Amino acid sequence: MMRVVIDTNVLISATFWTGSPKRLLNHVRQGRIVFLTSDFILEELKTVLVREDKPFKLTEQEARTVVDAIGELAEKVNVRHRLTVCKHEADNRILECAAQGNADYIITGDSHLLEMKSFGGIQIFTVADFLNTFISDSV
Repeated sequence: MMRVVIDTNVLISATFWTGSPKRLLNHVRQGRIVFLTSDFILEELKTVLVREDKPFKLTEQEARTVVDAIGELAEKVNVRHRLTVCKHEADNRILECAAQGNADYIITGDSHLLEMKSFGGIQIFTVADFLNTFISDSV
């Protein structure tokens, strides 16, 4: 079964809107894809959900509920080794989760990660490209 790290931006889109990110998360819910995450990714998700400069502006409790629900869908990777491949620290945390969780793919909307195309044999895709390439039916 495919093992994927789903970046925070995709998780937020899947939470609030319909479309490809929601389809991807539905495949995770159906057990067709193994979703890998880390404490960092879940904490980043919570932080973005409550930030005043973002449109979501959830309360701490609402954000915790969302993060807990997403976390229940995932296999949590215990990241032990730090990487310094990317200039943006958050991008390094995604790569760490993928590398140490034996991911096959990273799914992101982050242009810096997408420009890499792959890391250590792990392919990096947009949601739409991943679904079009690997998922034959829609959910």
